[in-house]
Amino acid sequence: MKAFRGTLIVGLLLLLVIGLVVFVEKPPEDPKKPQDLERPLFTFEKQDLVRVHVRRADGTEVALKETDDGWLIEGTDFPASRTMVNRVKHQLHDLTARAEVIQDADDPALYGLGAQAIEVSLFFRDGSERRFRAGDPNPSSVSYYIQPTPGETIYTVKKSAVDYYSLELDEFRERRFASFDSKDADGIEADLPDGQRLHLQRSGDDAWEMLEPVEMSVARDKARALLGRIAVLKAREFVIDFPEDQDMDLAPYGLDAPRARITVRFGSRDPLTLRLGAAIPHDDTDDEPRAYMMVEGDRTVYIAKDAFLEDFLEDPASMRLRRFMRIAGLDVVEIDAALHRPPEPGDDLLGDVKLRMIGDVWQWDDGLPVPGSTPRRLAMRIGGVEAEEFIDDSPANLGVYGLDLPLATLTATDDTGTTRTLLIGDLGPSRMGPEDRTITRRYAMVEGEPSVYLVEHGVVEVLEDALREHGRKARKDDEKEERLRAMEEARQAPLPEGGGI
Repeated sequence: MKAFRGTLIVGLLLLLVIGLVVFVEKPPEDPKKPQDLERPLFTFEKQDLVRVHVRRADGTEVALKETDDGWLIEGTDFPASRTMVNRVKHQLHDLTARAEVIQDADDPALYGLGAQAIEVSLFFRDGSERRFRAGDPNPSSVSYYIQPTPGETIYTVKKSAVDYYSLELDEFRERRFASFDSKDADGIEADLPDGQRLHLQRSGDDAWEMLEPVEMSVARDKARALLGRIAVLKAREFVIDFPEDQDMDLAPYGLDAPRARITVRFGSRDPLTLRLGAAIPHDDTDDEPRAYMMVEGDRTVYIAKDAFLEDFLEDPASMRLRRFMRIAGLDVVEIDAALHRPPEPGDDLLGDVKLRMIGDVWQWDDGLPVPGSTPRRLAMRIGGVEAEEFIDDSPANLGVYGLDLPLATLTATDDTGTTRTLLIGDLGPSRMGPEDRTITRRYAMVEGEPSVYLVEHGVVEVLEDALREHGRKARKDDEKEERLRAMEEARQAPLPEGGGI
């Protein structure tokens, strides 16, 4: 019993020693030390924010306001920076304090929250308002001090939530000065250096034509690239904003007689015309050449990168449409193709094949499903056929290319009802591919269009596969029909005299 009591006493003494060690190593928390917490400071729906007002310690102010024409800088016609508006919404709509620093600071200036604080006010669609003061970064520079008002408590929040309010005022202004949605554009007209001119016109949802300097079909990605080069232009600097009551002196910027004038036309809004003025001298320290620019109807002169002009000065032939069938293989739902003469001497594979897609299944002309991937491959080859060379835009004699009596005709119809017929003619000059492989090429054209192209032979090879499969099916159908006929003849044949079981 005594031994048990001794053991108990030793145990209690051991627990007491451990408690003293823990107390010494971890003293009680200092009530003045910042307390970690996850406390929401602001909670609102992004779409409810309608105005942001920022006031600096030097008295400068800027307000961003939502209008029917988008977000503007209040008191001006300048579009507000979409990046800045989205940043305010994203960073503040669910802002949480990292720590509570102090509830009633004797000297808020120690945290940058005295006279030097930036005051921010947020206004919402329901008429409510929320305010805070943004201060200095904390000693680690990973958080910033913030003080919601009214209120005396100071918190720290993530740096990205408030550091941008101290940026230059120009950062609150939209830098994309010629922005638009390229899907809305119907045409591009450009007066370029040295008297060059470029005119592109949309001719369909995904089709473009060049009208100047030559007439030809233009690759969609080329037209979209030109539009995109204008739409993404960003002001590196805002040079001058001419007041409404002042004449604009554009000569110092080379904008009275611009190097280039580019107009983008739309179906549902006024055209946008960009003037490209004098180039700004630069040296090797500059990342890219820059120039003065302005949008006609605007009264602001900008400095922006002018490398985009190189795309407008490309050889027009480089913009030419190479996928000249203008039909997407994935959208093809019906194919009517024929091989009229042997691709090679001695070949006897001739005939026609009709395929159509019902639901997601390709079928023969008798409605039976087509096994394998040949119909899909043929549709993709027809839609994706590409001009490797542009041969003749006004051929006097199609017989030169074997297109008066084509080797093959391939008619494809897509799910919108658009039908295009590809004509394949004689062999043209081959080319060398990877690993010294000879690439066979043939002359081709679209029925009803004048241009002759040189394309790879591959579409004919897939047509041959389709004809072989169709031939095998036809032979099996004939054999089946012959067996059924023989069985029917045997069933109807009279029994021999005296026959029976």
